Amino acid sequence: METFTVQAVYEKGVLKPKKKLNLPEHSVVELRVKAATPSKQTGFSSLIGIWEDLPDSQKKSIEKSFATVRKRTNTRLSKLSKKK
Repeated sequence: METFTVQAVYEKGVLKPKKKLNLPEHSVVELRVKAATPSKQTGFSSLIGIWEDLPDSQKKSIEKSFATVRKRTNTRLSKLSKKK
């Protein structure tokens, strides 16, 4: 099963996710509750920690994808800088 992080609001004894969850009705899930610190995070900083609960294999896959994109971007930038 896919692991993901979602914010929820606790009201009247019920956790209510802030976003719609892509789960079938009556799905049994496992929760790890961590109180969110109110902050003014915007943009990229709001992504900090989103992968902390992923299995190592998925983290490595994401890191590999980023490395590939970084390498391609650096190659393109290098080619562009030589054209000037």
